Amino acid sequence: MADQISRNRFALSASAATSAHTDGLVILHVPSGRIFTSNQTGACIFRCLEERLPLEGIAAEIARVFGIDQATALKDTARFLAELGRNGLTERVGE
Repeated sequence: MADQISRNRFALSASAATSAHTDGLVILHVPSGRIFTSNQTGACIFRCLEERLPLEGIAAEIARVFGIDQATALKDTARFLAELGRNGLTERVGE
């Protein structure tokens, strides 16, 4: 999964609105009215999305902030981004 999206950068979809808090993240998918929540790790990933970091950059930040190994961070970040994409919350913005 990580190989499939590693060269892409991601951005929050225009159809999503977010609210980041110290405890995590809340995302509203405006067209459907669905609300998604995430923990502090998801909020960190969101901040990285705002900076338009590629997958590897996001994973490096996750590894640094949460003290986990790079391989685990990469796998988990790719999975989280894929889930956001499946729910229409992110879009790829190119290589």
